[in-house]
Amino acid sequence: MSKGLVVIGGGAAGMMAAVSAAERGAQVTLLEPNERLGKKLNITGKGRCNVTNNADVQTLLANVPRNGKFLYSAFSRFDGRDTMAFFASIGVPLKTERGNRVFPVSDRAFDVSAALERRLKALKVSLVRDRATELEITSGAVTGVRGERGHTLPGR
Repeated sequence: MSKGLVVIGGGAAGMMAAVSAAERGAQVTLLEPNERLGKKLNITGKGRCNVTNNADVQTLLANVPRNGKFLYSAFSRFDGRDTMAFFASIGVPLKTERGNRVFPVSDRAFDVSAALERRLKALKVSLVRDRATELEITSGAVTGVRGERGHTLPGR
């Protein structure tokens, strides 16, 4: 990838998307209006952060309410064990508890968000404190994002 990419939202999913894109060579801008990245992540699991579940894909899907088959494709590409390996690689040691729930050894959700922030910085992901208000669309494709503070992205 060589083009600029904008990720809207600096929550858990947004940070993971930004890391993934940057690791594949994209120039990434993360657009987040809150003062902290991963704000909700830091309060999950009573502040402990249940990162994933240490089970195989079939077990995961069997425990999804209703029809979890739609998740098969995603889990076959990146499952709970891949998640555990990723966090170990960025300095978050994990432990498996009752029910195969996986938490940071420290029992601190903040350690998860801090590690993601360090990874974003290491990958030179640009952080813009703004809220997306409009998508710019040219010939049916998204070409940019406008923020309420006047930022137009991508654009460096």
